[in-house]
Amino acid sequence: MTLIIGLLLSLLLGIIPMAIYAGALTFFDPYEKEPPTLLIGVFLWGLIVAAGSSFVINTLFSVGLMIITNDELLSLGGTAVISAPLVEETVKGLAVFAVFVYFRHEFDSLLDGIIYGSLVGFGFAAAENVNYIASGFAQAGFEGLALVAFIRIIAIGFLHATLTSFTGIGFAVARLNKGCLRWAAVPVGYSLAIGAHALHNFMASIGGLACLLGSVIDWIGFLGLFVFILFLGYHEGQVLRQHLREEVALGTLTESHYRSACSLGGQVLARFGAGNAKLNNLCGELAFKKYQLARLGHAEEREAQAMIDKLRNEIVAASRGA
Repeated sequence: MTLIIGLLLSLLLGIIPMAIYAGALTFFDPYEKEPPTLLIGVFLWGLIVAAGSSFVINTLFSVGLMIITNDELLSLGGTAVISAPLVEETVKGLAVFAVFVYFRHEFDSLLDGIIYGSLVGFGFAAAENVNYIASGFAQAGFEGLALVAFIRIIAIGFLHATLTSFTGIGFAVARLNKGCLRWAAVPVGYSLAIGAHALHNFMASIGGLACLLGSVIDWIGFLGLFVFILFLGYHEGQVLRQHLREEVALGTLTESHYRSACSLGGQVLARFGAGNAKLNNLCGELAFKKYQLARLGHAEEREAQAMIDKLRNEIVAASRGA
């Protein structure tokens, strides 16, 4: 019975906190919501596909290195510093790449890149957490379970989300720019994810003060990302105010609907059922389609004008319903 309770707790403590973190993060993207099915899909990719394939590949690498060197310490260290960062950031990044390619119309801003990258990371962390927490329980009972759960949920709970957000930002920069920046952004973001991951694992492998310093660096990185998220949320509000102002003059939106869609309070109220959520979502999509068209031009965004016209018609219909 104790074993069953320990395994059940490992499962719950591994997955639920990461799912809560993932859900909470989406509230920092108030002006242009991503499709829930897509958000759940990238989270599950991290939880199942990325975690599962990484486990297999890293294990094969570790075994191969052990056979070649006959040195267990070198095998573990090489896997942690070389294989794990490269393999894990690649398979996590594939989910962001898939959104970038197959759901390009949903990839609207830098914040979207962070959201998709982070949710993949939270899913991956959930799978890792189950494994580590269960191992802590196997080694030291419920005390070990509690200690490892604290480390995985609190101390480094945001690690994988922060790492894969670099890849997400790279894809987002590529989505919104032309020329050299478009081609350089993804390799740079992906390389930063791998490099930061390798640094974390290297310092954790050393232990002692290096491990503590690594945790401090992790938190500095996460807090820096969080500040950047807040700034991007403010910037998205500016995008709506700029690109929806014209819609009032055109008669697409009323002044009151414009103010609701462009205000953080109006967006929050709509999400909790005290406003027209559908109308606000359509306004967000329209503003960012106009924003992308203004940045990239008709040659790059050939379908943008048709989508803008379609969204205007849908907004008029939703406004009448409201």
